[in-house]
Amino acid sequence: MRPAVKLLYIHQYFFTNQGSGPTRSYDVSRRMVDQGHEVTVVTGWHPLSGMPRPRRWKLVETRDIDGIRVRICNIRYENKLKVPQRLAAFAGFAGLATVVSSLEQGMDLVFATSTPLTVGIPGRIASFLRRRPYVFEVRDLWPEDLLAAGRIKEGWQYRGWQALEWFGYLGASRILLVSKGFHDRMLERGFAPERLKTIPLGAEKDLFENLRPATSFLQGLGLEGKTVAVYAGAHGDANGLFQVLDAAELLLDREDIAILLVGGGGKRDELHADARARGLCNVHFAPAMPKRDLVHVLAACDIGLMILKQIVRPRWVTPNKLFDYMFCGLPVLVNFPGTTAELVEAEGIGAATEPGSAEAMADQIRAWADDPEEARRRGELGRRIGLRDYTRATIADRLASLFQQVIDEHEGRT
Repeated sequence: MRPAVKLLYIHQYFFTNQGSGPTRSYDVSRRMVDQGHEVTVVTGWHPLSGMPRPRRWKLVETRDIDGIRVRICNIRYENKLKVPQRLAAFAGFAGLATVVSSLEQGMDLVFATSTPLTVGIPGRIASFLRRRPYVFEVRDLWPEDLLAAGRIKEGWQYRGWQALEWFGYLGASRILLVSKGFHDRMLERGFAPERLKTIPLGAEKDLFENLRPATSFLQGLGLEGKTVAVYAGAHGDANGLFQVLDAAELLLDREDIAILLVGGGGKRDELHADARARGLCNVHFAPAMPKRDLVHVLAACDIGLMILKQIVRPRWVTPNKLFDYMFCGLPVLVNFPGTTAELVEAEGIGAATEPGSAEAMADQIRAWADDPEEARRRGELGRRIGLRDYTRATIADRLASLFQQVIDEHEGRT
């Protein structure tokens, strides 16, 4: 029988199923607790996290959430913050999390997951001071992705983020990647294969087992009987959602087709205003909602949209929403090249359209509206593959096995 692991898990954005955001850290932590492991999470606070904010006079507040010991640093972060505020939140969390993590007792392993890259600071320092091994997980290839998206400039900005990246990597016993594309890119950059391990994001099976399509929600928006293409996620600059409005404009002649954008972020108000200015009566907005409610809304829709801002190279990411769409049985439409497009086409669970082409996006939505049986066939195939290969229970088990291997290697050297 595998021994229990005492894990220190550092993630600035920890969301529960009561919140409105990616829940992988919560799901795998809960699954590991169910397996008998001890998990302490060090996190910041997000208004949509599903956790109460620490009281104003407390720098850190500790809560038990479904058996997970969660230490919430009183550092606020949300997507709509301006760049200086984001940087301040990154720095503030890195500093406070370093103190909290370094004072933790009895840990077997430190696990830090990015973004932001600043989580590597508390991860490495706690690992060094406590003389415990450290694993670093990469969910976005910063700073390469930031540079390609035009969010930072070459020169001192890039070099600063690059220094943080190398700081996070160098002390790690393993570097975890969440997509094959990330893994391949790290090999291209010369990282030793034995230091790299790919474990995908996946989705929590329990949330999707008893889906009740939220048809009343769609009725409330006047979408009953229509083919609904849904995007659920952040509405930021990196998401490139104005491309969806371009496609919607081309679909105005189809009263049987609608676009639903669910979520929030820095560009949400601009998207609202642009849709109104263009007279896009086929575009509907809904606020971010808890994952436990969102899955039923997704199940009532017909097409899942995977949209990102176009950059000068393929995207290596496989975002959380891909697996949410799969588990809800939606065919997936991807409008950016890279790992996600390759997976969707290879598995036959959707379609990859010409990158950045509103015409191609509109044509694919139109085609599935005209052939709903084909759309359902692809969606059902995606659900079967998701339940077979990408459940969070399986992912938690793989993580626990890797952590134990790293611990055994470390103890063999000391």
